[in-house]
Amino acid sequence: MKVTHRRQKLGLLGIVVAVGLIASACTSPVFGTAAGPIRHGTLYSDSGNQYTFTADDSTVTAAAPSPSDPSIREAFWRTETPYYDDQQACITWFTNAASPGGEPVQPGLAMRIAPTGTDGKGIKAVTVTENVWSYGVWIFNVHTWDTTKSGSPFTLVGQFDLWDLVITSTVDENGDTQLSLVPPPWHVCARTLGNQFTFKLWTGSNPEPAWDDPTHVFTTTLPDGWDYAGYSGGYIGHLHDGQSASFSAVTTMPLCLAPDMVNTPRCQELLGATSTTSAAPSTSTTVPAATTTVAPSTTTTVPADSG
Repeated sequence: MKVTHRRQKLGLLGIVVAVGLIASACTSPVFGTAAGPIRHGTLYSDSGNQYTFTADDSTVTAAAPSPSDPSIREAFWRTETPYYDDQQACITWFTNAASPGGEPVQPGLAMRIAPTGTDGKGIKAVTVTENVWSYGVWIFNVHTWDTTKSGSPFTLVGQFDLWDLVITSTVDENGDTQLSLVPPPWHVCARTLGNQFTFKLWTGSNPEPAWDDPTHVFTTTLPDGWDYAGYSGGYIGHLHDGQSASFSAVTTMPLCLAPDMVNTPRCQELLGATSTTSAAPSTSTTVPAATTTVAPSTTTTVPADSG
């Protein structure tokens, strides 16, 4: 038993070293606007204004400028975030359409955040976000973003109905059905693997679902040209006057360090492994949930160019 245990430790150490070498081979560019321990970049803004960001070791908060510009969408990432291609990232948002304050805000997770354009001042990214169009907040959208592209900077590449995960129904004293949006916190993890983008969502203190759970995990294929190295971070959009949104710090790692990915052909090839290697089990943290009731919702078809 001791020999096997030592071999597993050495195998994991080898993977960590190999991934460290892979990460060091990727140049980590500096771009965006600095705000303490994070940087942020505008994906869209009619006014040219940006949000104000504050952060500590565990949380990030974005606040709308005054006067506000509800068109603003931004990606943000911590300055120490590694610059990877295939990666996994997780974030918890504490503010969404179930939060008090009027108009629904749009939180999200951003992957492969990278500079683009001939001068390197543009930004591209892949995001998964809570939909706000027509208040269809149970719909989640996956977009690619390129701020140097003519016309709209975003392209919808995947759309998913998460009604069963984020909407609950109860019967009141009059026998009427009341629909409620599950209040935050909502937890989202995403993975990029080549041109494949996968994400999962769970709420409150519910346990984190496995990556092979078909009721919580959703996958789409990215267009050609969207397999590249970048940062992982958060996304926020559509804040109105007086609104702010808070998130947990983003946790990120090379995808080949995930226990269920170590022995896949792509990771074995990437790491130059010649034999099966075991990784340590992963852990997850859950957050207690609260209860908030909103007005009844109806199913809505969202246009392909929805934000």
